[in-house]
Amino acid sequence: MPLIFDRLKIQAEDWLRFNPAVRNLLASAIIFRASGTKAASTVEATRIVHKLCQAARLAATSSMMLKAEAAIARQLPAIDPAQVPWAEFLADFGQERIHKTIVLKRYVSEREKGVVFISFDNQMVRLARAKNLRKFAEHYTIVLSPSWSPPHSIVSYLFPRLYPDSIFCLISNPRDLDLFPRISDSYRMVQLYASSWVDPREFVPIPLAEKNIDIFMLANFAKYKRHHALFAALGELPRNYRVLLVGQRERGRTKETLLREAAYFGVGGRFEIRENVSDEELHHSFVHAKTSLILSRREGSCVAVVESMFANTPVAIYEDAEIGSRVFVNEHTGRLLRHDHLVTQLKDFVETSAHYQPRKWVMENGVDCVSSSRVLNNALKQSALSSGGEWTEDIATLRWRPNPQYYDPHDAERLRPCYEDIERSCGIGINAP
Repeated sequence: MPLIFDRLKIQAEDWLRFNPAVRNLLASAIIFRASGTKAASTVEATRIVHKLCQAARLAATSSMMLKAEAAIARQLPAIDPAQVPWAEFLADFGQERIHKTIVLKRYVSEREKGVVFISFDNQMVRLARAKNLRKFAEHYTIVLSPSWSPPHSIVSYLFPRLYPDSIFCLISNPRDLDLFPRISDSYRMVQLYASSWVDPREFVPIPLAEKNIDIFMLANFAKYKRHHALFAALGELPRNYRVLLVGQRERGRTKETLLREAAYFGVGGRFEIRENVSDEELHHSFVHAKTSLILSRREGSCVAVVESMFANTPVAIYEDAEIGSRVFVNEHTGRLLRHDHLVTQLKDFVETSAHYQPRKWVMENGVDCVSSSRVLNNALKQSALSSGGEWTEDIATLRWRPNPQYYDPHDAERLRPCYEDIERSCGIGINAP
């Protein structure tokens, strides 16, 4: 009997987390409380904006999100960007150096800036620590790859008010093309994702006859990844299916957490689970899988979706998932799932996996890192030339594995002096890949 209650608790919490009415109710309550508060200082106003950003992310409808954005706009005039207490909201803000960042182009001249690619908002805001932020902005163009959608946060709202130039911004979801410009007119949008930088060379597909994993799920162990949905279906799937889960601990949840939850659903021992595997083992799992599975309903781009495709493994994702890489799932690359009858859909997906050719589709449709680098280069070049600047050098080709890296190792050595120059002249340290 206790196992039933534990199982129901997990499912009830998940239902509450994603129920539109509940989300709107919580968002409305936050907005209501904020509307009665008049901030007396930057610190107080920043705290209110932080709460209102939570409301915007909770909002299940466009109208509720717009209400949250309007409430945020009323607080912004009370904030002095230079006095924002970043460390209060970003636990690792005090770190001296910027990680997950890469220089894609050197500074050439006053009329031709360099390019710095920054993955994730918490890395971008560390630029606020620069001793000479204006000089950095004069020498380099920022390209940001955001971490989540919707993108409302104190970083996305307040850093553009501090930074003295435009910020080129990729997306985590197609709707970000509209959301970021509503947050700040400093954003210049580029329709590329965090999942646009997969290197095809990392995955060497194998014949279907050699694939020995029926269902593969790459996901960290956080609740939003919804492993419990697989556990609920697993008991009715054929016992001869080999199911492999790979991930890492997240938000206090470990491998043992998932094993305990699997026991609540009576499927302990029906799958393998591995934690913190090497890149080599991860790629081996991808190419040896007949299918891969993503069960989260809301997150950022989800790079695992496109990695699966380059491994020539079709991927299943919910048809209403608020995940950017869902745009790449089609009849060639995978399957869009409904929430009901998941068992039937998964069985059919495994049995028909040979009908998909995901790697062929992503290669032919320019989803790889080389093609994406061309798209980004053209956007930056067009912007520079239209504003009266010059463009005599292209950016280095970028790949993501699992952080930004150079596609051509020679670029690492060629651009190394840029990191030293930024630290010396602007007072901000960037860890080279």
